[in-house]
Amino acid sequence: MFRKTPSKVRDTTVFQEFKNEFSPQVKVFEGLARAFLNRHAKVIFSVMILLIVTSFILTFFVLKPASGDQFQGNKKELNAIPSDLGGELSALQELSSQAIQMNQLKTQIERIISQESISKEDSIYLEKAIKQLEYFNNQPKEDEH
Repeated sequence: MFRKTPSKVRDTTVFQEFKNEFSPQVKVFEGLARAFLNRHAKVIFSVMILLIVTSFILTFFVLKPASGDQFQGNKKELNAIPSDLGGELSALQELSSQAIQMNQLKTQIERIISQESISKEDSIYLEKAIKQLEYFNNQPKEDEH
């Protein structure tokens, strides 16, 4: 009763079956659409250009955004954010900025180490960079209590 009936053609998909079922109607529609587009190509192109120019004019010269309404809407949205989520977002931002700083320090350290001779400024920078990396690595984790 619940046996799967094997298909004779294993590469048959639902889309192919829809195409086989409705191909005469699709071909008729394609023919009508192609004939319409070929007959009225200049008009369609002109209307498209007219719509683009009208949109440009309306956007930059006619319609002025109401900045007060946007500010009030943004303020309401910000008030809807729970306060604990804001703390999590700031912690995430801090972690990402620390990761960026660590990556920059590592690339600078690798650049300095790859040189044959190191200047005094590079040596001082290298010491400071290593201390900063040690500081980042020794930071207490939020998960550990």
